[in-house]
Amino acid sequence: MANKPHEFEIFTPIDASVIKAWMDKLKPYLHNVIVAVIGIDKPSDVKFSREALYEIFNRIEKRRVYFHIYHNGMKMGEIYEGALLCFWILKLMPFSTANISASLLNTRIAFIIFMNMLYYVSNKENEKRAKEGKTRPKTRVNIRDKQMDDILYAFQYRDLSKEAIMAIADSHLYFDYR
Repeated sequence: MANKPHEFEIFTPIDASVIKAWMDKLKPYLHNVIVAVIGIDKPSDVKFSREALYEIFNRIEKRRVYFHIYHNGMKMGEIYEGALLCFWILKLMPFSTANISASLLNTRIAFIIFMNMLYYVSNKENEKRAKEGKTRPKTRVNIRDKQMDDILYAFQYRDLSKEAIMAIADSHLYFDYR
């Protein structure tokens, strides 16, 4: 069993073609977010740092490896992956536009991704329960407007850790396994 640093392989960055494929999947989603939610008329006005996005994807992959090693083979899961994406968007601020400050733009994008991730995980769990024949899917997002305002404020002005954003995500999903 590996338990000394030299017994572990060195992490190698993700191949650029894999990251490009992830970025291609992200583009249409961000287009909808930028137009419909943030209110920028021309999505082409929003620029992004390819280097920052590469760094974000590599850091998420490193954390996936960390979970596997230090949590006995546990998978990170979509909740934590989404939380990490939000964290790194808040830290590295890969998006910019002339019309909105980079801080506000990246905060809004991270917040929208965060909320969509919660609903996505909830819906996915409910679909899984329905396929298993459970008659009452009970996974839901448990969040009120005031809490959303508080999260948005925290994303903008607080110094949140990766773990704090993961805990916030966990605390707003209600799983009733009856």
